[in-house]
Amino acid sequence: MDKLKSLMIFLRSAQLQSFSEAARQLSMSPSAVSRAVARLEDDLGIRLLQRTTRSLTLTEDGTKFYQRCQQIVDELEAVELEVKQSQSKPKGTLRLNFSIALGKMYIAPRLAELAQQYPDLVFSVSFSDRLSDIIEEGIDATVRVGTGSDSRLAMQVLGKTYPITCAAPSYLAQAGIPQTPEAIADHRCVNFILPQSGREISWKFERDGVGMLLPIVSYLQFDYAEALLMAAIGGAGIIQAPKFIVAEAIAQGKLQPILTDYATKETTPIAIVYPQKKYLSAKVRVFIEFMAGLMRDLQREGIVD
Repeated sequence: MDKLKSLMIFLRSAQLQSFSEAARQLSMSPSAVSRAVARLEDDLGIRLLQRTTRSLTLTEDGTKFYQRCQQIVDELEAVELEVKQSQSKPKGTLRLNFSIALGKMYIAPRLAELAQQYPDLVFSVSFSDRLSDIIEEGIDATVRVGTGSDSRLAMQVLGKTYPITCAAPSYLAQAGIPQTPEAIADHRCVNFILPQSGREISWKFERDGVGMLLPIVSYLQFDYAEALLMAAIGGAGIIQAPKFIVAEAIAQGKLQPILTDYATKETTPIAIVYPQKKYLSAKVRVFIEFMAGLMRDLQREGIVD
């Protein structure tokens, strides 16, 4: 049992690259964590972790040992889940992370339905447009607009979206409607800036089957998609935003699509992402089912494709 505990301490320390953070998550003292790893190294007769004053890194032997240990732990978890699966009810805390606009506009308002169906679940939800390390942060599942590549993660595409260029009818009545993408340079534009870099996004168009990226000079910039939407509805200027953000405003006549002949056919996936495991926990499984149903509803409503 002591050896298994030492293995778990080593795995957590290697994942977090910090004895202090591992100690905090394991409710232990940093010195106890350090001693447990040192005993394991003595037993094995190899150095597993290279210590510096700022961080921990795996040695070559440590990397091989870590990978094998992680496989064993994953198998143990899979066996435990397999045994419990048939009689397991979703319960405990479900830690979720959503892309900000999609999560706040469409997912969060519907979570009460899932909560009513499974009263033993507690939902801990965060919102972020950055790519989180969901394994390190202990997140059970995240819903992203766009995808990344990480072999540790499973991804299920639920829908797709694409950018729509639009403006309020009041703005277009005053400023006119641009007939080509280049004509946007003569208009007041409102643009989205990437929270990670602070850079403005370039707008996507297509001409004669060839995609094009158009750099935008905007006078008003937001790193929050709903603010972009509200500004456009208020007549601030032209925006380009994913369909799910502007679809309802367009349906209500608050925004008017423009440059539709130059609309890109390139789509961006909307996906649910979760740690790759052989057997899903009951709480993650019901959330995946919930999201699949929600996306079907949004597709019927014309919010996503």
